[in-house]
Amino acid sequence: MPTGTPQLAADIKDVILDARGVAVTIDGTAILHGVDLSVRRGEIHVLIGPNGAGKTTFANAITGHVTVTGGAIALDGIPLSGSISKRARNGIGRKFQVPRVFQRLSVAQNLSVASNRKMSDNARAADLIDVGDSEARADSLAHGARQRLEMKMVLSEGPAIAVLDEPTAGMTRSERTELAAIVREQAGHQTFLIVEHDMDFVAEVADRVSFMQNGLVIACGTFSEIAENPVVQEAYLGTTLTARDKGQKVRKGGERGAIRTTALSVRRGNLEVVRNASLDVPAGTALGVLGRNGAGKTTLLLGLMGLLPTSGDVEFEGQKIVDLPAWKRARGGIALVPQGRQLFSDLTVQENLNLATFDKGGDGKVFDVNELFPALAPLSARRAGLLSGGEQQQVAIARALLRRPTLLILDEPTEGLAPAIIEEIAAVLRFLSSEGLSIVLAEQHRSVVEAVCDTFLVLRSGEIVGAGPADPQEIDQHYLAL
Repeated sequence: MPTGTPQLAADIKDVILDARGVAVTIDGTAILHGVDLSVRRGEIHVLIGPNGAGKTTFANAITGHVTVTGGAIALDGIPLSGSISKRARNGIGRKFQVPRVFQRLSVAQNLSVASNRKMSDNARAADLIDVGDSEARADSLAHGARQRLEMKMVLSEGPAIAVLDEPTAGMTRSERTELAAIVREQAGHQTFLIVEHDMDFVAEVADRVSFMQNGLVIACGTFSEIAENPVVQEAYLGTTLTARDKGQKVRKGGERGAIRTTALSVRRGNLEVVRNASLDVPAGTALGVLGRNGAGKTTLLLGLMGLLPTSGDVEFEGQKIVDLPAWKRARGGIALVPQGRQLFSDLTVQENLNLATFDKGGDGKVFDVNELFPALAPLSARRAGLLSGGEQQQVAIARALLRRPTLLILDEPTEGLAPAIIEEIAAVLRFLSSEGLSIVLAEQHRSVVEAVCDTFLVLRSGEIVGAGPADPQEIDQHYLAL
């Protein structure tokens, strides 16, 4: 732990944000151990690192969402202190991992709230972000559109520095490219500190990159310098997933875990979002669902789970289940890992897992979740809300597996995760599939679909527009248009 009060680099005129020896301890656990990081005026500075490195905690230390227990942070040479709202008024803008918009307000009303707390007239970047129908309610928007709305709200305030936490999470490739162009165009005008895992996005936008590990910044430089750093490569970047990683699968016979739909339509309120979807997942196989944000992927999965009203036929393990409620489907062997994990943040890891075994689940195979996810055992007494994104995702999958499902449905399980963690999640899913567990997987990363799945389908505007074996050549025919 750092001792004393470190000197801030306030005399360096081009430094707008300067952190020296920043330490944070939460519930007796040290998260940051003395972070040193400087952001230059007009710079696009990207913070990367493995899940659990402390990136989001450092962002929270800047904005006042956590208490700094050592060191200091200065904005334009003035030490940051006080409440979250005071820091916002002083020029700190913040976008969160999970978009924090006013769900029941329209897009226009959300933007009006942001404009009423404008810090300066430097809001030119916000004008470049298209969020679509201004009269649409925020809770009706797809995840990527909510990301853009929150980004536009933050930049509309004209912050001295915009702290963006995982701004590309859940976006398609084309949406990430559009966002990168908007951010890059603001270089020299708007200062950004961006926490990000998408290396293509980082390479496109970053002036400098800092790498965090174990609560410390251990390297800083250009993207090329960081990407060539052997410590970064070993701890974070990992290798590239390929379809060849799937190996041989042992197929189980019969209907256990098999799900089929015929002319399935799924509604949200009065809107028919998914139409005429026919899919077939034989026992022990894995289906990947690809599509842009708003294409209907999550709606399709919630329809299979019985959480949204449907019409058409759904057959699970040879039995029609279209009229069964979600809880009966869960007891019958279907488990859902929802987008955003949806853990009980104030409960411990163990308490979250205990809830999965509260009543009867399916009759599928018993998996040792501590063996699948060895990082969870030391975290059993920690509150779920204090875990990294990767740790939370492991808890979410473990919770679903404790239901002993024969069919596992996963909605964006690698969203916002570091490349090395994505590999670990994909390896677990490959293993589960090889053990005979049927899987339906909605994913933005085509490499995960290629590595895990046997077949794929593409949704566009709520309709299936392509399908086939999950190999790169087949997916290429549809993916480039996403």
